[in-house]
Amino acid sequence: MKNHWTLTALIALSAGAAHAAGTAAGTIITNTAEIVFTPEGGTTPTPVKSNEVRTTVLPVPSFTITPNDEGAAGPTFPTQNATLQRTQVPGSTAVFLYTLANTGNVPNESYKLETLTSGVAGAPAPTDVRYYAKTADTDNNNTLDAGEIADATAIMSISGVGIGDSRNFFQVYTVPATATNGQQLGADPVGTRLVNTGAGLEPAAPYTQPVDNDNYNTITVDRKDATLIGPKADPDGNGNPVTAPYASPEGVLITPSASDTQTAQATTSTPTITFTNTVQNTGNRADVFDITTALAGFPTGTTVTLLKPDGTPLTDTDGDGVPDVGRLAPGATADILVKVTLPAGSAPTAPGTLPTVTVTSTSSNDPSKKDDTKDIVNLPGLSFGNPTPTPGGAPAISGTPEAGQPGNPGTPIIPPTTCTATSPDIRSTVAMEIANLGSATDTFDVSGVAPVKLTNGTTVDVPVVYYVDANGNKALETGEALLTDTNGNGIPDTGALAPGAELKLIAAVDVPCAAAAQTITLNQTAKSPTTGVTVTDPNDTILVGKTPVAAPSKTVDKAEAKPGEQLTYTIIGKNTSNANVTKAFIKDTLPANTSFSTTRPAPALQDSVEAFSTAAGTILYSTNGTTWSAAKITTLATGGTVYAGVDTNGNGTIDTGDILAPGESITLIFKVTVN
Repeated sequence: MKNHWTLTALIALSAGAAHAAGTAAGTIITNTAEIVFTPEGGTTPTPVKSNEVRTTVLPVPSFTITPNDEGAAGPTFPTQNATLQRTQVPGSTAVFLYTLANTGNVPNESYKLETLTSGVAGAPAPTDVRYYAKTADTDNNNTLDAGEIADATAIMSISGVGIGDSRNFFQVYTVPATATNGQQLGADPVGTRLVNTGAGLEPAAPYTQPVDNDNYNTITVDRKDATLIGPKADPDGNGNPVTAPYASPEGVLITPSASDTQTAQATTSTPTITFTNTVQNTGNRADVFDITTALAGFPTGTTVTLLKPDGTPLTDTDGDGVPDVGRLAPGATADILVKVTLPAGSAPTAPGTLPTVTVTSTSSNDPSKKDDTKDIVNLPGLSFGNPTPTPGGAPAISGTPEAGQPGNPGTPIIPPTTCTATSPDIRSTVAMEIANLGSATDTFDVSGVAPVKLTNGTTVDVPVVYYVDANGNKALETGEALLTDTNGNGIPDTGALAPGAELKLIAAVDVPCAAAAQTITLNQTAKSPTTGVTVTDPNDTILVGKTPVAAPSKTVDKAEAKPGEQLTYTIIGKNTSNANVTKAFIKDTLPANTSFSTTRPAPALQDSVEAFSTAAGTILYSTNGTTWSAAKITTLATGGTVYAGVDTNGNGTIDTGDILAPGESITLIFKVTVN
């Protein structure tokens, strides 16, 4: 029994020694033991072989992917292994070289390649991870450039790896374009052993294939997306280098400044102005810069068009719906044209406002990175008219004078009076104001004329003169200065007015005393000789009141008369006022102690009632003031009345349609007989 136990133990020890590490799977280990003994009483050793035992080496698959990240399980950033660390810009290609080694005892192994990706604190994870064999490294510098990647075919697995053999491969991905500066992200090549179809080379089920997934790499993002846009050839807009004034394609002078602006002066005849702006990529990677514009202070209808330097429209090269300058390498610049089209008669939206196009360049890599510059168009603007509640008022609408103030249509400012040949003119004044509604200092010529109709039917043009209303009380006072010509063109002007500034004026008109009753409209104009902006003020009026009609004159041909003698009365009624009168007639009543003359004494054989007028029309007669006829009166009862008027409108009666103009008269001759 003791000897039997010893034999069994030896066999067991021999079988255990056959499992040496590294022996190929499927290898059959054979062994035969023997016992040697000397028979009792004998001297010759006798060997006795055992049966042969066979041991088949089982497969023990194992592999590694190196370098390891040397951190805790899972994605730990930054990777502890320095060889797996990179600092790169967004959009660049990350390339890491790995080695897969078959450390098991199974020959001709294959492995599937998959990927774990991650990012720290919101950093985007890679999404386009690819693998390439080391053979793609045609220049053998242990990395892949863009050309090598383009020429190679990505792999999904590695196969044919013998015991103790290894394969080098590359993991390649693009650093996400959305990654921001300082973010960390990476990818882990995950290898999983595939089933080996060789006989006896697969462990018995159940069996879990080995996996290697502790190889995270780390990209620390160095992102410096940035853009500048400024005046022509000065993208940072600081005036360094100094950009001299230049002419737009339309011939308008554009002046850049050191405060990231450039300015052009428009006139009333300037329809378009095209600015040149310069964009620069100040980031550390290629970028596409979108260009947008915003308008402020321009009149409705102003448009902006973005153009390339050759005059063709700026296009959308990256498909985001916004025009851009195309892809610029770090440090590169590009010019764009900003064409501003103005509606006719343009003026700023408010006094002193600088009409401004804000041009913005925005990084497509990082839309939070953007820069503005300002293209300014100094537009002329002018308000000219009566005082308004706010400075300047509307540039095209004159204010209406307040009730009770000179110029208000319901306010007579020339009281009725009777003029003589030597009567002086009557001065009338109207309060005015003028404001520079443009965006640059300007000077405005001011002129006016008042057409005045006289009672004799003629019209004279009376010039309007202007004074500075120093205290703004709307009245002309002693010592207030007359406007003079400061720019030498013979027309009085305001002198230089800053943007938004206004000047209060008094317009004065010396109205002839012989002016007919009328509303005089002042034709007034303010105009910039520099920009051509012009505003007229057509609503200031002077109301000339009506003067009274003087009493008619009456004479008789005899101071003494006997019964039976005839008396001839002459009555002259004249419109001595300065306005037309209507329904005018002369009337006279048969005096007591007289009777209507029916005789026609020689030699004149005159009618007893005769009338004529200096007004054009037909003389009509009446005995009751209601019924009128061109037939002369031939009979008249005691105490009766005769009427005579002129029918100027030809309707056969005397009514308000019959006009007796200033200076025109009606004369009535009335003959009676003394009883």
